Amino acid sequence: MKKTRIILVFTLLLLTMSCRLVWAGATVKLGFEPGGDLSTNISGYMLGYGVNSGLSVAGEYLVALNDKVEVGGGLEYQLKQNVRGLEAGFSFIPFYGMAKVKAPFSTDLNTYFTGKIGYNYLTLDEKVAGFDYGGGLFYGIGFGIDLNDRFTVDAEYSVNRGELGYILKQPFDYSKIRFGVGYKF
Repeated sequence: MKKTRIILVFTLLLLTMSCRLVWAGATVKLGFEPGGDLSTNISGYMLGYGVNSGLSVAGEYLVALNDKVEVGGGLEYQLKQNVRGLEAGFSFIPFYGMAKVKAPFSTDLNTYFTGKIGYNYLTLDEKVAGFDYGGGLFYGIGFGIDLNDRFTVDAEYSVNRGELGYILKQPFDYSKIRFGVGYKF
């Protein structure tokens, strides 16, 4: 199953890269998450867990409002994340609106800040049976550099919120830092 997903993602990337005119204004990003923190509140007790490193794929579409500001939206798919010490895994699929503000710190660098807010859908590993779960708020802030007309690198801090429980749903928050490389069409 994992091999099929990887082949599907790379096939999708190659297909979208071949359709440049259709995707003008779009960016495809591959991200690496070196680890994160998972927290939940059960019966008034805050529990925290570490999360293993993972990968993500995102697609964003931006429209320029002026020379400094772009707005648009995006979709990210996080490959399954495993909680350290547990076999249980999860992933989030956030849909979000975003703003990109150019902030040149020097004449040689095309730097920018991003802000994102939206909704994300929580999915659980099949090893976790009997849980009722749902999505929630997604938000993030980031910093990046446009290397040239086609490539970009960025770092982002984001929080994915969801709900998880047997009978009553409890908050389920996953915060992480993601490092990404993007290709702009």
